[in-house]
Amino acid sequence: MSDCLAKMGAARVRRTSFHGIECIEKSSTSAVEFQFYQDVAPAFRSAGIAIPELLACDAQTQTLTLEYIPHALSQHALAEHRDVLTTITRIHQYPVDKHWTFKHHHWLRDKTIKALELLKLPNESVAIFLDLEKYGSCLFSAQTLISGDTNAGNWGIREKGDVVLYDWERFSTGSPAIDLAPLIKGMGNICDYIHIAKRYQEVSPSADAAALAQEIAICKLWIVTEVLDILSRNHKAELSKYIDWYRKYLPDWLIQLRQFLP
Repeated sequence: MSDCLAKMGAARVRRTSFHGIECIEKSSTSAVEFQFYQDVAPAFRSAGIAIPELLACDAQTQTLTLEYIPHALSQHALAEHRDVLTTITRIHQYPVDKHWTFKHHHWLRDKTIKALELLKLPNESVAIFLDLEKYGSCLFSAQTLISGDTNAGNWGIREKGDVVLYDWERFSTGSPAIDLAPLIKGMGNICDYIHIAKRYQEVSPSADAAALAQEIAICKLWIVTEVLDILSRNHKAELSKYIDWYRKYLPDWLIQLRQFLP
């Protein structure tokens, strides 16, 4: 088997076998993800955070041979499965070790400009987009551990029912909103942000649901710039599909977002 499973990133991912065991081979991984499986994964597993087992690794080629997780998790199941929020909460509550390797997330103006050039949105939408960018700093100041990439394609279920999170190349610190926003399908709406923030507060009582809902909304806009940048840099065929989709939905969504934020 050699099915290429990579979607957005630069790493090559394929389903193969290792000593007769079905597995995932991920080559040319980022330094963040390669070190994650060496240093962080054992600690996370001990804390009840389900992560694929590391079967082998090659530092020279930055290749990880990982446990194959057989069952996918749908977008709907992702938003409603309690184990998903439990896993995310355990990550957020784990103490930060400054010796770990992190990806440093920022909202870069260059990425915003690049996204706007690709999208060619109406002038009103562009003005709102640029204005709302100023809220982005709230996403990156928190010293909370985050996966950084909790979209549906990065979750799976083992045969025995464990919900497993993989793809750790965006592992970092930041607002919990960065891990909650991808649980909402598409751009979502205000009710979606409030709903997921309240559900998160149920498993993490110290969270401020009202403030978190606003950060989730802001994060949705930041993700637009990140997605377009990644797809463009890696010359992915899906870029045009994403551009068309964003062009259709962003103008009305941006007006709603402007009204939701202070």
